[in-house]
Amino acid sequence: MAKIMISGATGLLGRALLKELSKEHDTVGLGFSRAQPPILKVDLFDKKALQQVFSENTPEFFIHSAAERNPDKFDNDPESSIKLNCAVTEQIARCCEQFGCKLIFISTDYVFDGRNPPYAEDAATSPLNLYGESKARSEAMLLKDYPSAAIARIPVLYGEVNALKESAVTIIAEQLIKGVRAFDHDSLRFPTNTADIARVLRQAIEVIGKELNGVYHISAQEMMTKLEMAKTMAPALNIDSATLVAAEIDENAAPRPKDCALKDTRLCATGIEIDSRFSDAINTVLAPHLSH
Repeated sequence: MAKIMISGATGLLGRALLKELSKEHDTVGLGFSRAQPPILKVDLFDKKALQQVFSENTPEFFIHSAAERNPDKFDNDPESSIKLNCAVTEQIARCCEQFGCKLIFISTDYVFDGRNPPYAEDAATSPLNLYGESKARSEAMLLKDYPSAAIARIPVLYGEVNALKESAVTIIAEQLIKGVRAFDHDSLRFPTNTADIARVLRQAIEVIGKELNGVYHISAQEMMTKLEMAKTMAPALNIDSATLVAAEIDENAAPRPKDCALKDTRLCATGIEIDSRFSDAINTVLAPHLSH
């Protein structure tokens, strides 16, 4: 049993990590605006508070999943978003080094521009937007100054949500319910269940342990556009998928890469991989939010 601390424990991925890892390990969840016991309320911008929570809990692993993930929010408030994604990450890395804790940093496929997929773990980063740039900057800092840290790049996520708008995937269902029938059919995505990410990280901790370091890619393998995701969800919402069409590209949105397929050359070699089907998993996720 390992002592594992998770930042962003009230978020989409953080909740899944807490649920999965708590089965076999001693977990400590950190949150802020939505934190309720037993999740500890900690301001990650407060260096003293961060030091104190490390000192009092002495984790063996720290999974840093707290982040600003919405590319469009970066354009609206780049300073605070970059501070959260970069300065906080460096402070957590310092604490991990000080307390002998293994850092697992959650990154993104958006560190790539989508022009040369699939991307192996050692591919050069080339982000198109500020969100991807903030993650690429933190990755570079960790690889240079904290080489014992592990970096887990992941794609767009879905999973158990408190409200459909909580993830970029399940919000498509909310839009369908509200009557939207046109969706992006240009950018290719690899929607991945947070439960699968949590399971893979649990297995990585248990199989590889403190030897985890460098970059790892964790992703489902089904390639879909938002339109294709919408068509997959439509039957559960009693909507005719034939009525759904491709939308015009939104020129005002932050630029998104076309195809950031992540090639897993490291975890897959250990037998740790994702093989679940989107159509099955998304129906399970949507079910609690549908009125019958």
